[in-house]
Amino acid sequence: MRPVRLELNGFAGFRAPTVVDFTDTDYFALVGPTGSGKSTLLDALTFALYGSAYRWGRSNAIAYALAPTSNRCTVSLTFDIGPQRYQVAREVRRTGQQIQQKSVSLVQFTDPTATEAEADGPQPEVLAGEIKELNPAIEKLLGLSFDDFCQCVVLPQGDFARFLTANASARQQILLKLLGAAQYEGIGKRAGAQAEQAANEVEILNDQLNRHADATPQAEATAQARVEALERLAATVDQLVPQITTAHTRAHEADTRTDTLRDETALLTSIRTPDGTEELQRQAAQAHAAARQARDAADTAAQTLSDATKEAQAGPQRTDLTLARDRYAERTALAERRDGVIADAERAQGEVTQHEERLKASKDAVDGARRVAEETREHRDHARQTHEKLQHRLQLLAAVRTPDGVTDLTSRAAAHADDVEAAAGQLAVARDRHEQAARALTAAGDGSRLTDAHQTLDQLIDVIGALTDATGELDACTETTSRTAEAVAGAQARLNAATSALEQAQALAGAAQLRPRLQIGHDCPVCEQNVTTLPPPLSDPALDTAQQARAAAAKEHRDLLARHEDAQTKAADQQRTVDQLTTRRSLLDTRLATLLPGRPAGSDRDCTADRAHLDELTAARDQLTADERQTRDALQTAHTAHDSATSAVATLQREVDRARNALHSTLGTVAALDPPAADTDDPSADWAGLEVWARTQTATAERDLDAAAAETTEAEKAHSDATMAREEADRAQTDAQTALTAAVGNAATADLEKTNLIGRLSELDTLLHQAPPEEELPTLFEECARLEAAVKTATHDAGATLETAKAAAAEQKQWQDRITKARSVLTTSRDTVAALNPPSLDTDDLAAAWAALTGWASRSAGDRQTATARAESDAQSAHAEADQLLERLETLLRDNDLDPHNLGDAPGRAAQAPRIVAVAAERARGQVETIQRSRADAASIQERIETARTRQQVAAELARLMRSNKFPQWLANSALDTLVAGASRSLRQLSGDRFDLSHQKGEFYVIDHFDADSARSVRTLSGGETFQASLALALALSDQLAGLGGATKLESIFLDEGFGTLDADSLQTVADTLETLAQGERMVGVITHVTALAEQIPVQFHVQRDTRTSTVTRQGT
Repeated sequence: MRPVRLELNGFAGFRAPTVVDFTDTDYFALVGPTGSGKSTLLDALTFALYGSAYRWGRSNAIAYALAPTSNRCTVSLTFDIGPQRYQVAREVRRTGQQIQQKSVSLVQFTDPTATEAEADGPQPEVLAGEIKELNPAIEKLLGLSFDDFCQCVVLPQGDFARFLTANASARQQILLKLLGAAQYEGIGKRAGAQAEQAANEVEILNDQLNRHADATPQAEATAQARVEALERLAATVDQLVPQITTAHTRAHEADTRTDTLRDETALLTSIRTPDGTEELQRQAAQAHAAARQARDAADTAAQTLSDATKEAQAGPQRTDLTLARDRYAERTALAERRDGVIADAERAQGEVTQHEERLKASKDAVDGARRVAEETREHRDHARQTHEKLQHRLQLLAAVRTPDGVTDLTSRAAAHADDVEAAAGQLAVARDRHEQAARALTAAGDGSRLTDAHQTLDQLIDVIGALTDATGELDACTETTSRTAEAVAGAQARLNAATSALEQAQALAGAAQLRPRLQIGHDCPVCEQNVTTLPPPLSDPALDTAQQARAAAAKEHRDLLARHEDAQTKAADQQRTVDQLTTRRSLLDTRLATLLPGRPAGSDRDCTADRAHLDELTAARDQLTADERQTRDALQTAHTAHDSATSAVATLQREVDRARNALHSTLGTVAALDPPAADTDDPSADWAGLEVWARTQTATAERDLDAAAAETTEAEKAHSDATMAREEADRAQTDAQTALTAAVGNAATADLEKTNLIGRLSELDTLLHQAPPEEELPTLFEECARLEAAVKTATHDAGATLETAKAAAAEQKQWQDRITKARSVLTTSRDTVAALNPPSLDTDDLAAAWAALTGWASRSAGDRQTATARAESDAQSAHAEADQLLERLETLLRDNDLDPHNLGDAPGRAAQAPRIVAVAAERARGQVETIQRSRADAASIQERIETARTRQQVAAELARLMRSNKFPQWLANSALDTLVAGASRSLRQLSGDRFDLSHQKGEFYVIDHFDADSARSVRTLSGGETFQASLALALALSDQLAGLGGATKLESIFLDEGFGTLDADSLQTVADTLETLAQGERMVGVITHVTALAEQIPVQFHVQRDTRTSTVTRQGT
């Protein structure tokens, strides 16, 4: 991926539209003061691709994209991947308190040179148009996630500097973090949690297993015998209950018949004729005649009212007369005001005409004042421009100054060349001496092999000691396992004996309970044989003692079995430890045999003799190493002196280059002023000539500036006077316009009042055309009053007769209600005995009807008293038979251990017996099923215990392997080997074949090929050398991450690293390193505010910030 064009508007500090064009750029620098916005450009590039930036801390943070005072920002990045060109864009908006992405796009251009779509050209292919589509599309296109992109393209140099000098433990954590290997720590924690969970599960399952200890075959047989006895009882009960039910039914029917006869006799004797029945009939007839007379009088008065009302409606109406009188009065008043209103409207229209003429005159005055003001403004602007150009000319000329130290550059260059030649001679002598010592050391072999042999021997001795201890512990564990196995076998035998004793006691207890219930001539409930002779009673079988003995034996067996299982687990763990140590000893022995060929190995190895042999080899090599180190130090001193002299010459040459560059830059700045030509072979003379020319030009420009300042002041005053005159004319026009508006409003009001008055007069004339003449209104009012009085009198008479009719009707209704109530009493009395077939009654004559009903009731009561005596005798016989059968049923229940009280106290309680027996039988069957399920559950729980133990052992082993000194350490070491190999190749290229990178015992070393391949710790490197090594590590991990993610070819890299703390030599090393990196296939971008580094980079993007926004300017090619 190679950036081509970055466009941003409203992004962070870049509030104004900004374009950064990377076309034809392979090596560039973003330069500018601290806080100008250099790193923000990298944030914008990353945000365009992934919607966030590395410095923002989260992959979904967008709030930092929007400038604090902006409500919208856009970012667009055009980039190439191979021969294809793409463009990605994002828009962020502020809505209320929310900051959200509103629109995104990712397109592929058909033209690989295009930077935007042309309206009449081929349109790009849209790869993503939704927010949720864009990031997956970018990751698929680049093959990198957001975090990987920040590691591969925007390199975190600070992390790798720490990584380079960190200790082994910290380096492992950093490496695992950069590789994303934190998941293995999570695996270890989850495995440990699973192991603990499995152990808890085993403990819980053991507790569950103990709850099923009483589920034995003997208990199941006893429960099954109980089921069979209850089933036989159910058959007997099913035969007896219908007989009891039949007897109860006959008794209930006799009781019911007796109660019915008694109730009927009571009803018949309660019927009596009410008092006052004949007087009630007479009063009701008188009230009916009075009500009929009152209704006739009310009808006559109502007809009179109707005739008077019709006559009033046909005569004059008071409402119409009153309305006509009011309209005549209104017309008279309006006619009196008409002339005055018309005069006011004409006067207001005249005032409007006067104000219009005044407004036209003020507008003409404003136009003239504006023309004068515009002419004076143009003259003032021209004077200002002339003045500003002269000021800018003086500023450019003032910047022409000869840099310090330019005059003596040649003499200093000659002196430094002599120093370099002398240092080169001393370096050659030191190099020869060191090469001799290095060859001797090389002939003695690699010292790391002896170090490895020492370490391997130490590890082998430790493993042998640990193996001896582990073997002893294994023997002890094996002996413990054997002892616990014997104890478990003894406990099992005791448990079996206790179980047999319990079963025998349970059988005797059952027989002892059944024997007292045997009866001669009945079947035995066990063998179903007829009993002819009763056996003697059995003694107490001591069932409780047998149960306690069996429970104690079961507990002892469980405890010993648990100890045996713990012993087996410890023995298995110890055996694994012995196996691991044996394997470790074999591996170390093999490795030591490789490092010390010719020494005895295996069981013949003598570690003490090997230690002595190693000490002799080490002492000899230490002497050679000391000789080589002494000559290397001398060589290093000579190198340092030579490098210092060479650096001084290079520094002086850079001063010459800077003087020439500064001269060309200054000439470019004043190129518009036609400066004299420059001879770059003599910078001092060129600077002197340029400075003389600048002083001459400055004097001329100062004279011209004074004249321009006077002209500008005069133009400013003229424009100010014209502006004041224009403002005065504007105020006059405004006053005229305000007066005209007021006059127009007054005229409109007067005209509206005139129109309304004339219209109302016309409307009144139309309305009064059909009205009676004004002089006839008094006579019509008198006729209306007469008709209204007649209606009032008729209304009063009709109301009085109507009230009299209502009172008579109410009295009639009261007597009629009493007659109705008396008939209701008669009907109710007959209805109470309706089931006894009473005679039919004529309710029009209440007295006769009551006499017929009471006579019939007296005769019927005597017949029912005789029938009641016969029914009572039948009920007593039926109750006696039912009680005998019920007593037999209760005896059967008690004989089978069922409580007869459960039948209840209800008369039909015998019907509950089948249910009680069925419930008991079902409970007995449920007990059998419970015992069977309990035995099955115990077997299932035992299998689950074995499964959980296996799972616990596997999870515990995985957790042990996932500890930091196991698998993660192996992973980090393997990754470090690969990383160092790749970094070494990059470091050799960056250092000009001088350095290789290696690691040993958790420390990094560089192999200096310019110093007889000596190994130096990275902690001794200079600032520039440290930068080379850490950059090589960064590039190596970048390649690894890109390879793991299947990324496209990475054609760009950006270094946001602080270089301000480096000295001049280290800074030059960094500059040379970056230049070497840029000569490869990648675009290299550097962010720095160090001028000395930026001047050596061919393309510079200068970032500046003012009070409003940041800006970017490109310099160089």
